[in-house]
Amino acid sequence: MKQEYYLDLFVKLRKTYFIESPYYQLLIYMFKKRRARVVEISNNLVFSTSYCYKLLRYLRKMLTIQNMPITLDKNKDTIELNGEEMCIRMYFYLIEILANNVYIEVNIRSAIDLLAKEYEPLRTTKIKHDLMFSIIENSVTQGYFINSDCSSSIEIFGHLSEMYDETPVRKALPIRTEKDSRTELIYYYFWAMLFIPETVTEDEKIILGGKFISIENNQIIDFSNSIIDKLSEKYELDDNTIHKLVYEIVVNTWGYENLYLDKFMSKENLSLYLDSGKEVEAVVENSLKKSSLNIKNKGLFIQKMGQIIGSYVPLQKNEVLSIGISTLNHPEYISVIKNILLKIYNGTVLHFTEHLEQADILVSDGVLIHSENQEFAFLGNIHNTNDWEHLNTLIQTSIVNRCK
Repeated sequence: MKQEYYLDLFVKLRKTYFIESPYYQLLIYMFKKRRARVVEISNNLVFSTSYCYKLLRYLRKMLTIQNMPITLDKNKDTIELNGEEMCIRMYFYLIEILANNVYIEVNIRSAIDLLAKEYEPLRTTKIKHDLMFSIIENSVTQGYFINSDCSSSIEIFGHLSEMYDETPVRKALPIRTEKDSRTELIYYYFWAMLFIPETVTEDEKIILGGKFISIENNQIIDFSNSIIDKLSEKYELDDNTIHKLVYEIVVNTWGYENLYLDKFMSKENLSLYLDSGKEVEAVVENSLKKSSLNIKNKGLFIQKMGQIIGSYVPLQKNEVLSIGISTLNHPEYISVIKNILLKIYNGTVLHFTEHLEQADILVSDGVLIHSENQEFAFLGNIHNTNDWEHLNTLIQTSIVNRCK
């Protein structure tokens, strides 16, 4: 409860900061209007014209520093927001997310249901979807359409439209031509799957991945299949895992090609420390070299894909956590401790060893002499919740470190 209280306080403070920020007010105004006379901006935002020009100079500088394909151009006394249409929409969406406007109290005009069938959304999830769709609606209503060749995506989109009813989306968007309608639908589906992933169930990922894998003469599918073939040479992957992997590779690769993910995804160091993680990155890199995919920031893409794909790869022997248990006062509890841990985790993650010198973590109700490389957890009483919490924290930290 205390954590939620501080989070709620942070959200309110951040929302207030953005709402009061003149830069945010002007940026959102231009995203919505796309073009406006300076006098209109001045009247609507209650800024002096000189202050409007000052804010515009700052926003232009910010977009240049961020290397965004978006410009604020002056045409006589009119300011126009120009650039790559999908990048404009993505920026609009993410700046609202950054401003914590998924917690807004007013309804956004949108009558489109979420992607997943029979999905009961959290209120925040519903608002994210409505915000996304309202941005699309605002753009096409003013005549701004995505100008992109989606011919390589049509067959992938065909499988999506088989699973999800596209009729409500088509009816809600005032688009006249079939080409523009199809392009907007393709971008809508991929945008939602990538940025509201909780609306796609695991079963749907398996079904879609199974359909994607059979598509021929498609560079994204070929890239995905190349990775799967290479991984299958070393790891035992069942059909469901393969289909989920195909789904993740196809959707994320499409996003990096079309949704400017290289501009908006975090760029922190994602190096994987396990041999398997490094191997996955190497597989992605080699498959990418053989493909003709248009990936701009290849290093970031390889790291991100390595992290996603690596999370599906089965644990290898050197990644299993070895636990050694030695009790002084209650030897009868050794089997109890083992069975409780196996109920929390499982045998593929934890391995119990009688050779204490080989254990990664030692558990005991007394002092044990051990090497500096071994972790130690004191479990003085199996009924003591604090001791169990410490042991669980130690195990979870070790597992996370091994799976990075």
